[in-house]
Amino acid sequence: MSEGSETGSKRYAAACGVDRLGGLPDDLLLDILSFLPSPDAVRTCVLARRWRNLWKGVPALRISPDTAEGFHGPSALNGFVNHMLLLRDRAPLRVAELNSFHGNDFDASAQYLELWVRYSLSCRVAKLCVASDDNVERWLLPKGLIISRHLRSLELARVITEHDLDFSSCRSLVDLKMEFSGIYCERITSPSLKRLSITECRFLGDVRTQISVLNLTSLLLDDCTGRTPLLESMPLLVDAIVVLPNCSDYCRNGYEVGDCGDELCWGCSNCNYGENICVVLQGLSSCMNLQLAATSKHFIFRKDLMGCPVFSNLKTLLLDEWCMTANLDALICFLQHSPVLQKLTLEFPEIHKKLVEMGASYDLKKKPLVLKDLTVEVNFHEGDEEIYKVLDVLSSYGLPPEKIMIKQYPKIGI
Repeated sequence: MSEGSETGSKRYAAACGVDRLGGLPDDLLLDILSFLPSPDAVRTCVLARRWRNLWKGVPALRISPDTAEGFHGPSALNGFVNHMLLLRDRAPLRVAELNSFHGNDFDASAQYLELWVRYSLSCRVAKLCVASDDNVERWLLPKGLIISRHLRSLELARVITEHDLDFSSCRSLVDLKMEFSGIYCERITSPSLKRLSITECRFLGDVRTQISVLNLTSLLLDDCTGRTPLLESMPLLVDAIVVLPNCSDYCRNGYEVGDCGDELCWGCSNCNYGENICVVLQGLSSCMNLQLAATSKHFIFRKDLMGCPVFSNLKTLLLDEWCMTANLDALICFLQHSPVLQKLTLEFPEIHKKLVEMGASYDLKKKPLVLKDLTVEVNFHEGDEEIYKVLDVLSSYGLPPEKIMIKQYPKIGI
């Protein structure tokens, strides 16, 4: 058929009202509908007789924050979702995205979240996303609610957990993401988890949450408050980013490792190491690519260095200002325990007026340090004279000048 004939056929079909989309098989139509917000998928029932019940088999529930805001209050949203679940076929779900209504009545908004989660799990959902869409309140996650041998991905936002997060019964779970939540439990454990992301969450202050995920390959722990969680062994870990700008592990008297002896110093008097030598570094010691960031006042990384493990697989490493101690012993100690390190990036976003200098003693005699095969990238503010001390120390350990790349940020205030 010529191009002109084909174009003419399309125009004729359109003029005659031919439903080309309706000519697709049901399975393909259900796949297409699964990308729509659930209210839109339900509205397709008015298109034609064939579409009347098609939405009932869509393998997705999608109540996004934007979708929830399209309803006039929590009662309207809750009524729609409850009726949809009642009328829907109990077909397996690929994804369930569940958000409460954002309003002043939190109890009414989150009233049915547990029911919606249980329904989704009963439909063998593969990916479950749950959020109580409120900037102040948090939904209390019921104990033992998340149990499924079909669930592969779980995302929780603005929830509170007061019981241990034990995912041993979720044997297929490989992805866990938590955001803006209160993690008030002693333990997070999963034998199957591969990727874990915890961002902008608060950990319980008095007891360190232990994270036990033996098969983890990727970890993101970013901008959390409260006690830094204790990371247990992760022998398969490849990539890890741990950023602790607001954790509670700091000494108000400025001690480098938090052993000031002041009973009124909450950071030092409640360290809660227990029988563990390290809180963070031991669990990260198998990874290949590592980023560790914290402000200079937080001592958790420096204290871990007192019993520093060997990072036998570490190829790339990014550190920031927490490693800027008076004699740079913290930095040298880390490098001594990274025998195959290929690239070191040092990020110094602030000008250093005084380096941490109290209360630390790192044994730098146990391991030699050879830097000739290492490439170093240093990013710092112009005018930060302390950075040149870092470069001098690295050069004294044999780092060739051509292996150092320097990037200066503009002076602050200009």
